[in-house]
Formats: sequence, C-alpha cells, structure tokens
Amino acid sequence: MHHGSVAQLGIEHYSKDLIGDNAVIGIKDKTGNRKRLASIRTLLAAAAMLVVTVCLYSQTASSGSAEATSAQGAVHKMEPAVAMVASNSEPIRVLIQFVEEETGSPAPGLGEGGSDAAALGRAQTVSDAGAVPDMAFTKIPVVSAWASPNALRYLASDPRVARISLDHKVQGSLNITARAIGADLAWAGAIGQPGVTGDGVGVAVLDSGMADEGDIHDALIKSVRFVAGDTKDQYGHGTHVGGIIAGNGSHSKDYTAVYKGIAPSAKIINLKVLDQTGAGLTSDVMAALSWCLNNQVKYKIRVINLSLGHPVYESYKTDPLCQMVEKCVRSGMVVVVAAGNSGKADDGSPVYGGIMSPANDPAVITVGAVDTHGTAFRGDDTVASYSSRGPTPIDGVIKPDVVAPGNKVIAKAEDHSALYKTYPDNRVQKRDNRPGVDYFVLSGTSMAAPVVSGTVALMLEANPSLTPNAVKAILAYTAERMAKPHILDQGNGYVNAEGAVRLAYAISQTSNLVRAGSPWIANPESLRPWSMIQGDAVLWGDAVLWGNGVVWGDAVLWGDGVMWGDGVVWGDALRKAVL
Repeated sequence: MHHGSVAQLGIEHYSKDLIGDNAVIGIKDKTGNRKRLASIRTLLAAAAMLVVTVCLYSQTASSGSAEATSAQGAVHKMEPAVAMVASNSEPIRVLIQFVEEETGSPAPGLGEGGSDAAALGRAQTVSDAGAVPDMAFTKIPVVSAWASPNALRYLASDPRVARISLDHKVQGSLNITARAIGADLAWAGAIGQPGVTGDGVGVAVLDSGMADEGDIHDALIKSVRFVAGDTKDQYGHGTHVGGIIAGNGSHSKDYTAVYKGIAPSAKIINLKVLDQTGAGLTSDVMAALSWCLNNQVKYKIRVINLSLGHPVYESYKTDPLCQMVEKCVRSGMVVVVAAGNSGKADDGSPVYGGIMSPANDPAVITVGAVDTHGTAFRGDDTVASYSSRGPTPIDGVIKPDVVAPGNKVIAKAEDHSALYKTYPDNRVQKRDNRPGVDYFVLSGTSMAAPVVSGTVALMLEANPSLTPNAVKAILAYTAERMAKPHILDQGNGYVNAEGAVRLAYAISQTSNLVRAGSPWIANPESLRPWSMIQGDAVLWGDAVLWGNGVVWGDAVLWGDGVMWGDGVVWGDALRKAVL
C-alpha cells in the first residue's frame, strides 16, 4: 500500500503515536480533521482505485435490488436504540459490524480479513450507502460512521452487514487497600516463593489520561491519545487509577501512611479515551483496544484496565465493544472492567441488573466495590451500596466476578484536574495537617477495578504462563465468599491477592502448554487452601460459581424494596443455571 497516495487523497493511517500500524484507518479530510457530516464518497472511491485491489460487488441505491431498497427483515440487525431513532431526520453516530465467516475472513467482496484493503473496502461500502465513515477497524470488521435514517435502512438491508449499534458515550465509573487484599503479603513473598511487585508486566489503562509525575512517573512508559488534546489528565480519574495499579509511594514521606499501588513495579501504558469531563465515545475505546492488540508484544501488555463503560443496550454477543474486548482476551490479555456504580436508586433501595458494558461480557473480569470502612481487617467489610449488581441486562449472566476495595481509596492526585478542583475535601492532608497535593480520595468500582488489575500483574510476575482464563479461575477460587451479600452483589467474592499469587506460583510455569489430563499443579505440597490476611482466615474454593453463569427468575431475588435496572428482561433472557 502506498501511504503517500492515500494521504494525498485525505485518507490516511493515524501516526504510531495515535493508533499504531494497521490497527485503525482514520478517515480524514485534507486539513487533518476527521470527516463528520460532509460526504467523502468520491474521495474514498478514488483512494480505493489507487491503493486497494479489492473486488466490491456494487450495491448502489439505484440497483433496484429488493434487499437494497426494502427495510423489511433488516430491523433485527439494528440495536433497538438505532431502530428507534432511524425515523429521525438527523444523522447519528453508529458502529457498523460486517459479516465475518468462520475462517475469520470478511463477507465476499470486502477484501482479505484484517488487511487495510478490507478496512477500506468496508468504509467504501458504508460510503456507498450514503453514510460518512469516520474510522475503519482492521482487527475486527467494524466501521464507525455518521449515518442518516436512509443510510441506516440501506446498510441494514445489505447482506454483508451483520449489526448496527449506536456509538455510545462511555464514562469513568492504598495503604489500607493493599493490606485488605493481602498484597503486602504477596510483596513479602514466602519460602520458595519470592515476593512479587508486578515487575515485567505491562498494564494498559484506558481512561482520562495520566499525569507523568510523582508516584507513577517511573511506571509510565507510553502515552497515546484517542481524543482531542494531549495525553495529560484534565479530569483526574486516570491518574488516580494508574496510582492504584502501580504507584510507588515515593511521595508519601510527609503523609501518615505509604500510599503504594498494588503492583508498584508494573509498567503503565496510558491510553487516553476520555475527555476533560470524563466522557468519551465507544469508538475511541475500541480504537485504543485495537492499539493494544497491535502493540501487545512491544509494550508487554498483559492486562487492560477499563474503569469505564456505558449502559447495556444489546446482548454482549452483538455489542461491538464487547466483541473487541473478547478479541483482546483471545490474544492473551486479561481485561479487567469496573462493574459500574448503579447499585442503588435515589431512595437508597438496591438496584439489580445494573452492570455496564463491557463489564457484561463473560470474557472479562468484572469488579464490584467493597467498603473497607477504613480498616485493613476484612471482617467488617461490606459491598459498597452503589456497586452495580448482576445479573447482566438482556443476557442474564452472573456478575460481578469478584469484588475489591473501591470506597474512599487514596491514590495519586492530578492537582490541576477538574476532580481535584471540584472536591477540595477529597485532598489528603500531610501529617501536620498542611495541605497536600500528592494524593486524593475517590470511590467507585472504577477504583476497585485497578486493585484487581494490580493483583493480576502480581500473579503474572509469579507465573507468566497463565492465560486470561487461568487468571480468572485463580481469582475466583481464592476469593473469599462474604457472609452477607447476595451472589449477585459479590460474584465469587472478595479478592485475595496473597492466595492468588501463591496459587499462581504453585501452577506449572508452562501451564499454557500442559496437555489435557496432565498435572497442572506443579507443587501441590506447597499449597494450603486458605490465607491469613490481617488475622482473618480466608478459605479457598468456597465461592466458585460453577455452570454457565446464567441466572433465572425465582432464584435471583426475593423480598420487598428491591428495584431491577431498566435493562433487565425477564423470561428467556434469564435462563436457568447449575449453581
């Protein structure tokens, strides 16, 4: 492909610093701005003739084809929200998924699977329908675009199009924290098991950016933006998340405690997908995930933290964001996602079915929040009232997977950010009550997710051969079932970093290569199936949820004063499981 010719025509790859080679093709005008509402059909056609050898079968509006001119039978391809607005006159921003054959190749006429040619071919198809493409993904067959109602109906009738979804807006949902999960014990190590701090593990943080200073300066190895502006954190959310994962506590000397992250030797890849208000677009998150796929080896990305999401509008099986996170998991990256903060109504009553997307995907590790009540002792801990509860809307999957400290977590502050300026009472004072600018208090499942991401980094240092599914199984098996909350509040239970790391050590260091039926535990004699954290015995294996992870009506909940989220569907969507 001759990139010069493409760029001259206004279609070009983003630079490596923005997207990365062959991850996403951005459709831009000649000024360098992404096209929005102006038609670029002619531009795309010219570029395709110059740089793409691809056989497109023509399906123009004048073809007279019944499939192209009738919307009958095509509405099922649209996310319900898209179908509802398809009668409006204004264009909307959508994500268009194309059919992919079992071999991984796109539908006929769209070029070779994950190639630039195929991506441009899909963009051409979108343009031919009268829509305005914005980004064409190469890792999965998806194009983001602005589309009018006519274009939506035309695309939905195209047999090459599998699904049309809205490009939803997404939002971002230590000292005591580390000790409460036993991370300090993992740092110290045990006989025959050296202490771990996340060394050699890259964690990609998709958030509002990050301040390259203070406790996270040494951890930050790469910053990339997917929204306007620079990679700094004007909102203050991403910096805090990064500090929870890999802050080294170096600026804690004037404070009453050492505010060290869970994996202080891990490396952070800062991928900015949220703006100064803490909001962004699904397509930008997908672009960042695509970047992770393309740069996984270069930056040793083993973990992706998503302390963000949007309400569930469709099944995870058709949600394009879920499809992208599944692609990351299949490539060997552990994806950790905040459950969301929709656990209670305005009157304080609990809400069930409030899990966000992509936390609703079975492939990810979904994390709810625990309130430690200001102590490292686990016996008084409770699931935070705001923490989103399962099951997932539409699919009825049991979530969250685990819970972790997320209430009033202290971590790195960005003292120029919106959150820091808006909530002065959340600033952590120094030991002599002088004002401090280094640390900040935030609460939410957004804080609980990086606790688990840090824990996963510790596990992967202990045993780099662990696959994402193995990591998830270990976290589930070693978690502590909390006494009071329902299964839909806590999932497998309260994360146990000490136990997870110890079990990771005991498993074969070539676990990803072990044949079926062969021993997986290399050192069974070294295991005791319990942990001692802050004087509290944590029993392993008491919380694992077996079966297909889908719940059904009467087994879910009982009693008064309980609200179900708007997205929960009774009946076929909540199927019976073996629990």
